[in-house]
Amino acid sequence: MRRTAPLHVTESFMAVVSGRLRRVVRLVVRCAQLAALLLAAGLLSGVLYETVGAWQDNRVIARVGRSVDIGGRSLNIACAGDGTPTVVFESGRVSPGYVWVPTHREVSKFTRACWYDRAGLGWSDPGPDPNWGDSAARDLHALLERAGVKSPLVLVGHSFGGYIIRLYVEAYPHEAAGLVFVDAAHEDAGTIRGMPYRARPNLPRWLIHAIATGVSYVGFTRFVERGERARPQAWTEQEFDTLTRLRRRRTAGIADAAEGPEVATSSLVRSTHRWEQLPIVVLSQAKMPRNDTPEGESERSVVRDWIALQRELAARSRRGRLVLTDSGHGIPLEDPAAIVSAVRELVDELRGDSR
Repeated sequence: MRRTAPLHVTESFMAVVSGRLRRVVRLVVRCAQLAALLLAAGLLSGVLYETVGAWQDNRVIARVGRSVDIGGRSLNIACAGDGTPTVVFESGRVSPGYVWVPTHREVSKFTRACWYDRAGLGWSDPGPDPNWGDSAARDLHALLERAGVKSPLVLVGHSFGGYIIRLYVEAYPHEAAGLVFVDAAHEDAGTIRGMPYRARPNLPRWLIHAIATGVSYVGFTRFVERGERARPQAWTEQEFDTLTRLRRRRTAGIADAAEGPEVATSSLVRSTHRWEQLPIVVLSQAKMPRNDTPEGESERSVVRDWIALQRELAARSRRGRLVLTDSGHGIPLEDPAAIVSAVRELVDELRGDSR
């Protein structure tokens, strides 16, 4: 015959279990409250970090260029020099137009030259989302038209900017007289084994924009760009400080997200062809890693394959030529003299054609 525990024993056991369960629940609630408090404190610290940093930057840097309305929003453009053709500089991803300052200074000595800030970069207003290469090309056309910058143009595009100038020529084929590609992005770069590739999550555009905006307002872009960099020789201390401060503005991270995955624009440039009859100069990085290790050899292989793609790009024009530089990808910072030389040769060539 099965014995039944006395009622007072059962009640005592249930009381113990209930008490322990309440303690566990209270502990979980307190941990959640602490985590929420720490998260709130972290977000508040991030907002404060970004707000103070932006305030300090705005006190130090003075605007360079002028604001031009392109239809409900404005882009910043800076021009100097005289003569034709006019050289227009297009920067890479998240790089303000100010990255061209040393190059612009020298080019403006022999012809008219302009750099500008794409939407959301430098001193320009934010743009649409997404803002892929074709949208950026339309912005540039509207800017040049409103700013009174006349063709013929020599378009100079670095990295992602190489895509934009190709799309510009495709849309406005009678305005460009020549092109200079500065280690320009290539639609087949993904075929290079070991090539660094920044994948983008397959998320809705609104969510990507929301995440980019959120992390930018808590200082993520500023934190990532906080590191000290050696000042390149062609830059003054004040100029390089201004560039550094512009790069860490929160709008730069939002603009980068708006430009979307590179594949979105690379798919657009595959059909471009109207620039293939223009005189072009393709500048390519050619600085080889010197470490004698398997990793170093892998990196050298990537550079060799990259040069092959740049050579193929130059060969698409019957008047194209490849120039190798002793530089990495950041040629506007590392070797602006190479860009100036290429632009001068192209301008002289075009002036000779017009005689």
